Amino acid sequence: MTLVIDSGTTNTKAFVFDGKGKILEYTYCKTKTYYPENKFVEQKADDWWKAFVSCVRKLKNKKISKIVITTQGGTFVPLDKNLNPICNGITWLDTRSSKVAEDINKIYGRKYFYFKTGHFIDGWAPLSIILWLKRYKPEIYSKIWKISFVSDYLNFKLTGKFFIDKTNAGMTTFYNIGKDKWDEELIKIAGIKEEFLPEIVSSGKIGGYLRKESARILDLEENTPIISGGHDQYCASFGAGVKDVGDCLLSCGTAWALLILTDKLIFPSETNWRPGRYLIENKFGLMGPISSGCCILDWAKRVFKGLKNCKILDKINVEVVPYFSEGKGEIKNLSLSTKPEEIYFACLKSLVFQVKNYIEQIKDKIEIKRFFLVGGGAKEKFLPGWVKEITGKDIIIPEIKEGASYGAYLLTKL
Repeated sequence: MTLVIDSGTTNTKAFVFDGKGKILEYTYCKTKTYYPENKFVEQKADDWWKAFVSCVRKLKNKKISKIVITTQGGTFVPLDKNLNPICNGITWLDTRSSKVAEDINKIYGRKYFYFKTGHFIDGWAPLSIILWLKRYKPEIYSKIWKISFVSDYLNFKLTGKFFIDKTNAGMTTFYNIGKDKWDEELIKIAGIKEEFLPEIVSSGKIGGYLRKESARILDLEENTPIISGGHDQYCASFGAGVKDVGDCLLSCGTAWALLILTDKLIFPSETNWRPGRYLIENKFGLMGPISSGCCILDWAKRVFKGLKNCKILDKINVEVVPYFSEGKGEIKNLSLSTKPEEIYFACLKSLVFQVKNYIEQIKDKIEIKRFFLVGGGAKEKFLPGWVKEITGKDIIIPEIKEGASYGAYLLTKL
């Protein structure tokens, strides 16, 4: 049996799969997020591990032969020389370092970073956040001994070794996706050392073994192999059945994301698309992150009660600019007759139009053949029809609902 942990932005989930890929058991725990200031979005690293432990201890199946983890990407915590968190973990939704990012882009140019990492350096980027700590929190920066991302932090808790896969390394903004290694120049810009970063281990390979203390805490067998996993969107793609060049995942979770399978690195630098290495060697991905995603749908449900079973409206007059997570969201054409469900459906449609916009950005680089629709947003009964109508692409809804966990399970079969 295989234990898969999906450590996402809002939940930590544990799955036990049998040898044929059937889910035998499932548990989950909420992951708390903190918003101490405007643009600050944090989590506690200890909560990642506590949620992991809580989920596993609820499981009845304990005869686990291997463990693999799929996680959110870009979220990290600085550790001191005793390998304890110096501050809260800083998530991929955090944009505190926008001004620092502007400053370094003026020096090096935005494309300098893009062609190395596949990402533009904006306020969310770990590289610019490390420099933000250097500028505004020197008491934290001076104590940094390790920079640990969710995947390698949990791998360390399990094995005593910090290791990370290539898809998650691609979200760190320190990994050179073309050269397939940590980038010396980016490390120098951040003023850190390469040994601060985890070892890179290809997805599907053994990164370490469950150490005695962690085995006792989890009530599992010592020396159980820990397999290097993958970024949750990449694992969702793999689990959903994406297999041909041009197949595209449309993941509708806390963040919406598009992820196209490619056979080479594609750098559409004038767009919002971000290239990276795929879970399988010699395959690549092209990701279009729509960060507002289900965050905006959750916001609408939180603000307007009773939206769970609302019916589709014949006409939606409201327009939504969905950049709520960036503090730039707008709701237009409100009137005294506007209904809450009208705002909700306007939020949903605004995201579908973003998907169409992303397709337009790269139509001369690669053709999207079909969408594989996964995630919580896929449960919105009107969504598949809207996506097909607005984009003109065929829609596949996989039978496997927990695509990221199933994709991580499949990595153990490589």
